[in-house]
Amino acid sequence: MPLPQLMPLLAAVAIAPCPAPVKAQLDGLYRWQVARQDLSGPIEIRSQKNRFTDGLYQKLRRAYALDPNSGRFVDFDLFSGTQVGTFGAKVLGCSLAPGGGLEARVAVQAGLHRPIEAPQNLRYQLVRGPDGSWKIADIIYSHPAGFRLSSYLAELLGPLKAN
Repeated sequence: MPLPQLMPLLAAVAIAPCPAPVKAQLDGLYRWQVARQDLSGPIEIRSQKNRFTDGLYQKLRRAYALDPNSGRFVDFDLFSGTQVGTFGAKVLGCSLAPGGGLEARVAVQAGLHRPIEAPQNLRYQLVRGPDGSWKIADIIYSHPAGFRLSSYLAELLGPLKAN
């Protein structure tokens, strides 16, 4: 494809600074995430409801309410994509997503007792809510490539499969 025809495609995936409301939404989520790790007991997502689309929030609420004794439970940190603690996150930028939404790239510092050197790179899919605010609709993890929060929750909350 000649370069003049390719330029609009490259511009469409270019990373730009995120709008202030998107950055505030994600920064607030990670402030909560880091603070809640010091609390014992079940994860209480209710205070974060306005950050998510209604559908994703309901799935998160149901997933966190699962009884680990049933063998079904959230087995990793959904906001770092790891099984260790989150130390912080940096919103790297946004690009346009199909359908008028945004994709925000976030570098998450995670580790056991200190951050590991390489951050976890997550891609947040955001859409405008009915009130015009940006809502998190999905998270795409870098490992395994293309793994999505929505797919994980659908499988976790879906009917048990017969062996």
